[in-house]
Amino acid sequence: MAAPQYLGPATTQEPATLISYLKDQVTNPQHREGNLNILKATTIFVLGIAFVRSDLSAALVPVF
Repeated sequence: MAAPQYLGPATTQEPATLISYLKDQVTNPQHREGNLNILKATTIFVLGIAFVRSDLSAALVPVF
């Protein structure tokens, strides 16, 4: 009976750091377009919430 063989990576992998995550997922050209879409949607959402919570939202309600 043969001994079980290890099928994992031959070298140890370094733990992911914030800098490596930013390079791989945020500023990488392959992911940049999707990240910009998320940023735009989040900005519009936050501005909408801020508008509704402010006193300016009273302009949306007609006064009869």
